[in-house]
Amino acid sequence: MTRKQTGTVKETVVASWDNSRNYMMAEDEFTGIVVGKEATGSEYVITNGVVAPGAVIPEHFHKWEDQTFHVIEGQLEARIGGETHTLGPGGSVHCPRGVPHFMRNTGQSQAKLISYIFPGDWAEEFMAETSRQNMSGARDPGLIEERFGVVYL
Repeated sequence: MTRKQTGTVKETVVASWDNSRNYMMAEDEFTGIVVGKEATGSEYVITNGVVAPGAVIPEHFHKWEDQTFHVIEGQLEARIGGETHTLGPGGSVHCPRGVPHFMRNTGQSQAKLISYIFPGDWAEEFMAETSRQNMSGARDPGLIEERFGVVYL
């Protein structure tokens, strides 16, 4: 059982959707860091994401992280661990580490997501490297798996 604590090392963060650090995670899918590991003692990272109509978050899993998604706007088809779900505003899904997940925007407008990644140790470095690879066209999934534990299927 977790013991009760009254102290914290976490920082208060107030951010808007438009002032986060943004990364190109896939074609027409961008993710921003809302609350970085420096504010949470690396316990977690909070991100926002925008997925264009028809765009896809490629199927992948995290070896070392759990991830929870909340849909703010739009319509997504989500395949989580082999089961397909339709998620709209207010829909949420939790993906434990090792569970493959994939999402596609099936709506006519952009989808907006909030994501929580636990732990947050290397999430932003992963996003920066993935964005660099996507923007350059020089993708190296082996490097992504080795350094960040993210496996694309």
